[in-house]
Amino acid sequence: MQTETSTRAHRADRWSSWAAVLVTIVALVLGWVLKASAEARTTVVDVDGLRITYPAGWVRASSEAPVLLQVEKLVSPARTTLTLQRRPVTADAASPLNAVHQALTLERGRTWTAYRVLSVEPSSAVPGRDALQVTFAFVETNPNPFLKAAPVVMLGQEYLFAVDQSVQVVTVTAAERNYDRATRDLRSFLRSSPKQGASISQRPAASPAHANAS
Repeated sequence: MQTETSTRAHRADRWSSWAAVLVTIVALVLGWVLKASAEARTTVVDVDGLRITYPAGWVRASSEAPVLLQVEKLVSPARTTLTLQRRPVTADAASPLNAVHQALTLERGRTWTAYRVLSVEPSSAVPGRDALQVTFAFVETNPNPFLKAAPVVMLGQEYLFAVDQSVQVVTVTAAERNYDRATRDLRSFLRSSPKQGASISQRPAASPAHANAS
């Protein structure tokens, strides 16, 4: 009798263990599905004739010209930022993309801690559009001297596209450990579809007849 009771108890313990494992697996699968679903959701905004798509969990920050759109992902140890801006160039600029790149380098060199350009090269990230791809690094510091936070090494990647008499600059910056994910988000950002279905660029202006008709 005691042996039978012991056997039943052993079986109950075994089934309890298997049930616990099964519940854990189901919880992990559901967590992964929810995470993937959340990451797949996007927000769409219309900016400067563009229809821009970015991850729904990002926060849109206030911005001033020349920045047209800035969205941020609040992660540790420093936020990841995606920015779209438009920089004017003079009509006599021999290379608008290089001119804007040099201006940005000088500007950031004055205002960003330890800013360094790591690479500059032509890119075909967006089919049909010539671009300049720039990677860079800098150090993010908190201006509050009483806050116990170590400086953070940041990496950035950006693409410059010529548009009429200006240059579009699409930039991502992220802490070094979040950089790979950030560049994937940047590529999704670059694949955003402007209104009327072209690649990311200025939307063609409607003809007067079409504008009147609409």
